[in-house]
Amino acid sequence: MPKETFFNLPTEKNQKLIDALKKEFSNTSLTDASIANIINYAQIPRGSFYQYFENKEDAFFYLFDKQINYAMEQFILILQKHDGNIFDTTITFYQLIIEERENFTFFKNALLNMNYKIEESLIGIFASTDKMEHFKNICQQINWSLLTIQSEEDFFQLMKIIAAVTFHNFVEKFSKDLPIDVSIYRYKTQLSLIRNGIGR
Repeated sequence: MPKETFFNLPTEKNQKLIDALKKEFSNTSLTDASIANIINYAQIPRGSFYQYFENKEDAFFYLFDKQINYAMEQFILILQKHDGNIFDTTITFYQLIIEERENFTFFKNALLNMNYKIEESLIGIFASTDKMEHFKNICQQINWSLLTIQSEEDFFQLMKIIAAVTFHNFVEKFSKDLPIDVSIYRYKTQLSLIRNGIGR
């Protein structure tokens, strides 16, 4: 978690530092990321970096959580557009991630260079005890009449399954550089197997 001095920065300087983090972490792994590059992009002294963050891991996971929150905002908007249809929503969301360049390059790089902590965070995007607020928001928008399940606990388990399938397809798409149409077809096929098992 960033230090209080980071949150007290003027808006323009704060955004410049976030852009510098995004630029570095979108082009290299957390292990290989360079604080020197970050301070160069942000045009700040090296000492200032440590006034804002404990280390580069602290900076990375701040940005990571910020990107996850942005992704979830997009997911909720898509869910609303699809009138609470969770399957149509996840397909549109998946397509957005793999097609969108600017905002999700960071995610792509994280997937290709992940460690255990990153993997756990990504799988838990839709349903985890750490992100119950995200899950509750999804529950409020769901069209329950499209599902045979009715309890939040069953839906929680469904979202964990969908998250695992989504995560697997992200990794396969980016690691193998699959064409977008092939990746979407495979994802739709796998989701249809889940949908046919519980969807009405």
